[in-house]
Amino acid sequence: MPMPSRKDRIAEAAFKAFFAAWVALWLAFLARELVVKNNIRDYAALLSRDIEGKHAYVTGDKLYAFLDYCKNNIPENGTYSITGMEEGSIERRRAVYYLYPRMESSDPGFIVDISEYALKKAKE
Repeated sequence: MPMPSRKDRIAEAAFKAFFAAWVALWLAFLARELVVKNNIRDYAALLSRDIEGKHAYVTGDKLYAFLDYCKNNIPENGTYSITGMEEGSIERRRAVYYLYPRMESSDPGFIVDISEYALKKAKE
């Protein structure tokens, strides 16, 4: 087997150095995410839960339990309006997502009051 040329050895050494730097950089990103930003507890909690538990953890256990209650008590073809939550907030978007296929409407059949954790029938 022929001896690699000097150019090939330099290219191989440069590749190894680049790869080592790349691995070190990603390890630093991982350590920063877990340790510096103090996310170890969050990741541990998410790893130990099933999919429903992960939804509850991200949404908040109390809000998720309330949305689950609403989901079970609003018919699938029902409509609702959300009150007590800021328009356009991420929590509101999550609520709309979890309540699907029930649809948010300006003429709702139910009022989902997040501020009081109450589900009310709309006045007819």
